[in-house]
Amino acid sequence: MHIFMALCAGLGLSAACGLRVFLPLFVASIAVRADMLVVGPSFEWLGATPAIVLFGTATVVEIVGFLVPWVDHALDLLAAPLAAIAGAVLMTSQLDIMMPGDVASALPAAPLLHPAVAWSLGIIVGAMTASGVEAASIAGRVSSSVLTIGWLNPIYGMAETVLAVIATLLAVWVPVIAGGIVLLLLPIVLFAVWRILAWRRKQRKAHEQKLQQARERIATSISHHADRMGAASGGTGPSPSA
Repeated sequence: MHIFMALCAGLGLSAACGLRVFLPLFVASIAVRADMLVVGPSFEWLGATPAIVLFGTATVVEIVGFLVPWVDHALDLLAAPLAAIAGAVLMTSQLDIMMPGDVASALPAAPLLHPAVAWSLGIIVGAMTASGVEAASIAGRVSSSVLTIGWLNPIYGMAETVLAVIATLLAVWVPVIAGGIVLLLLPIVLFAVWRILAWRRKQRKAHEQKLQQARERIATSISHHADRMGAASGGTGPSPSA
């Protein structure tokens, strides 16, 4: 049961990292400081003041940056690898915790999972979850830029921020709901990403075909023009002497 709850909390936090990299880290740091989120001994630094200040500052910069059209695309290039790292860290922080011992039976405190297993699951599940949500986020932003020339990107960015806050708070307060929502929506999100990418490939192919047809028409026109110029030059040349 403890492993299931830890996985649910980690899934919620990792999915939130796919929407905003530093916001889940910032909220998790505050939750750790307030003893609302349990982490392993190796992750107690999350509740330290430097971590809270650093993640808080980065969160403000990230939120403001994603409200500026076209700047958000540049941030996506940075957020893609960072989201995977943040997702892996937060997932592992939930799996690498110590279970309290039993005083009555004199059992000492023991880790929930072996650190190697915790880190493996954190990298595989946490990083993949964050990367999947990040891919959906990027695909949606690209579609918004193409369809609206970037005008709706600030609204899209604000919606992502709100969803990241909701996902993070659910992972801290009600991890079962957060994990259930991620497990339910992640396949749908990945399918939507696949459809968007397929549509983008189709649009790109159609655009390339139009460019190729335009090049062929231009080449044909130039060839016909050169033939006419050659014919005209031959017809107006000096007549041969008798």
